Amino acid sequence: MPREIALTGGIACGKSMAEQCFSACGCRVLDADTVVRELEAPGGAAVEPIVARFGSTVRSQTGGIDHKSLGALVFQDAKARRALEHIIHPLVLETVRNWQAEAVSQAISVFSAALLYETGWDAFWPDVVCISASEPAQLRRMMSARGMTESAARARLAAQLPVAEKVRRARWVLRNDEDDLPALKAQVERLVAQWRAEL
Repeated sequence: MPREIALTGGIACGKSMAEQCFSACGCRVLDADTVVRELEAPGGAAVEPIVARFGSTVRSQTGGIDHKSLGALVFQDAKARRALEHIIHPLVLETVRNWQAEAVSQAISVFSAALLYETGWDAFWPDVVCISASEPAQLRRMMSARGMTESAARARLAAQLPVAEKVRRARWVLRNDEDDLPALKAQVERLVAQWRAEL
């Protein structure tokens, strides 16, 4: 039987780095953000429902979703954000279910979702890995790599479920305070070896 794992973490904890490490270890990896981008691209299944709900101003010139226009409507309006999630989340889960069905015996599949706990998707993936980093490391990364001010970075942290809570709820934890890719890869390799031994 395939082994199904979920990967989550806080902003600027290194989830994308962890995805690369799992992929390098031979795991099948699917990122929720990638799925959403495809759903909102020209011809994507989410485009027409989103336009029907939010109006033609959210359609891009190429026929997909204009994320800047959509973001302006939903980020400051909780009701609008819930309406968007009501459209997007079932489509993401449908895509993931199709991806899971393609898994072969002895495969390890890793579904990566930053908002795994916030969406309640952890109910579908009891085996969760959380990648964590200290708050100073998160702030440093957001300010240097993403060009945020400290106040903007702190506001982004405050808007998410605390990393400590994600760590508490996860089955396994990857530590990533030092931006040390070889060290992170070693942690991932140990986990994958453990999972393979259990298959």
